[in-house]
Amino acid sequence: MRPHTRPEGPARSRHRREDPLPLHPVSPTQPADSRPTDPLGAVRSRHRLEKAPSGHRPLIWLAGTAAAASLCLGLFVPLSSQASPGAATAASAPRAASRPVPASVVPAVNVAAGSPVIYSAVSAGDGGSAGPVTGGTVVSVTGSGLAGVSAASFGGNPGTVLSATDTTVTISTPASTDYGTGSVTVSLVDSTGAIVPVASTPADAANAAAAAATAAAAAKASSVASLSQAITPLVDAAAPLTAATPVPSSASGALANTGSGTTAGEAAATVSAAASVSALTFQYVPDPRITAQVDYVRAHWSSYNSAVYGSIGGNDCVNFTSQSLIARGWTMDAEWSYSPAGAGYSTAWSSSTAFAAYLSAHPERATPLTAGQSDRVKVGDIVQFDWDRSGDKDHTGIVTRVVKDASGTHIYYAGHTEDSLDKSVEESLANTGGTVSYWSVA
Repeated sequence: MRPHTRPEGPARSRHRREDPLPLHPVSPTQPADSRPTDPLGAVRSRHRLEKAPSGHRPLIWLAGTAAAASLCLGLFVPLSSQASPGAATAASAPRAASRPVPASVVPAVNVAAGSPVIYSAVSAGDGGSAGPVTGGTVVSVTGSGLAGVSAASFGGNPGTVLSATDTTVTISTPASTDYGTGSVTVSLVDSTGAIVPVASTPADAANAAAAAATAAAAAKASSVASLSQAITPLVDAAAPLTAATPVPSSASGALANTGSGTTAGEAAATVSAAASVSALTFQYVPDPRITAQVDYVRAHWSSYNSAVYGSIGGNDCVNFTSQSLIARGWTMDAEWSYSPAGAGYSTAWSSSTAFAAYLSAHPERATPLTAGQSDRVKVGDIVQFDWDRSGDKDHTGIVTRVVKDASGTHIYYAGHTEDSLDKSVEESLANTGGTVSYWSVA
């Protein structure tokens, strides 16, 4: 009986079935078109053969597709249907750790160019940091990015910014509070209203700028990581999106109180302030002009200097006031003068009313103050009384003391005719019922 053998060719069946997968290696000499298909490179179907993406296993390809859809569309796709959670996490973590952060997320910040900083002390014309209590000393500070400086404060009193360039700010100092002596803190304010930080040297300024840039970049990177974690849980919480950027200790402390929305400018200002190593100060000293004037008044309020200036019997108050202004540094002119060998006293030198008219015509020498502006009166200024309220000035004196307390400003003066020293203006008004006005001497 002839043995039964399977014929060559397709399997005989009512319905064609697909060839089984080969169980033997492919010979290198076998023709390419006759080699069996790699079972891991294709997905077999009853109706058709679909190829997976080149170089990927079908299972991993599906998991990767789900991850991309979850990241872009905010869809959370369970990984258990594709692979075990441990396998998915292990496969995703290396990809997330090496994921680059777009350049637009963490921009390069040139803090030095945009953030003003001071690295010099306050300097007057003589190289020191001092000036008279009456103000008017022209001082300067140097640094970088200072063109936007718009205001300055000396112990809480506003100075006058005369000029501001990128490297230098020039300021005229105000009078000190109550014309007191001593050191006060100086601060400069930029166009945004922020106080300009101070560093001791240009190197400190550069270090502050670099620290600010580092802190800003770290804050931005941290916010990106937090956002990505909120979008998809594919990445393990302990795995950073990018390599952490070291932050100086001064910067990390400054950023502790800032949110993920911290801007580069805010970080720069905070770190620059933290890097400040010195403060601006200015020393108020007695005004030598006022000192000379008041010393003269105290020496001659009752001992007239008649050998030099003579005296005007019964009406020497303006003569004495004029003498004190010469001691202060004023010079005579055609309207206000005294010549012992010639015309003697000019009207403005010897008459209270004429002297008031002279000062009104010369604001460069003095400006008027009303009784209601007594808080602006300082030692060395001029006080005038109108005893009978007629509009004419009846008496003139020199302010020798100004006292401010809870009840207000109290002014004291010295004068001739009714020879007095440190006499109260309030007392004089109470005795006569007159009015008072002042001249603020420049």
